[in-house]
Amino acid sequence: MAKRENPNLIPKKFRNLGKTFTENITSKESPYFLPFPRDISFYGKEKDEEVILVVRSHWIKYLPFLAASLLVLFFPLIFILLDTTLSENVVLFLAFFIPCLTLSLSIIVYAFIRWFYNVNIITDKRIIDLDFTSVVSHSLSEARLEKIEDITHKQLGLVGSLFDVGTVYFQTAGATAEIEFSSIREPRIIQDILYDLLDSKKKGDI
Repeated sequence: MAKRENPNLIPKKFRNLGKTFTENITSKESPYFLPFPRDISFYGKEKDEEVILVVRSHWIKYLPFLAASLLVLFFPLIFILLDTTLSENVVLFLAFFIPCLTLSLSIIVYAFIRWFYNVNIITDKRIIDLDFTSVVSHSLSEARLEKIEDITHKQLGLVGSLFDVGTVYFQTAGATAEIEFSSIREPRIIQDILYDLLDSKKKGDI
């Protein structure tokens, strides 16, 4: 069942952007799609800048991490099948199993941190693509709304079509020629939201 619209979620400044914008921005709220979050800030955020939407990648992007975690966790079981004497020696089994368990959990935690901190942000002034690659490394790309020249989206393969997951591409006139929101749910909706914002920006409504 589709989520019912909640106009009160939308600040007054954006309530005249049209029915399509209202429906798109209020009907999909989830950990992957956070409209008008009140507790989101970032370095360089302007005083009068409002965050309209925070988007995270779909969980399917992190399936390789889950597969790697399970494979590491099953290593001890595989060795037990190959060498039954390992199951008879508890100390040796634990010495092998505990590091595998630790590594498996570490992979899951790392995947979660990447999912949580890899965010795409849309404000009333710009778009931001923040990519977290490690604890000490991240990259940030941004473009002002008025610099966006074209928006396209693409779904990749059968999996993308089944789960409605794809990438939104932004062609800009700024220093960063192209920015992308990768592996996000319902990319067409993100595209429509941006077009509504760009249209309102040109008209001076926001």
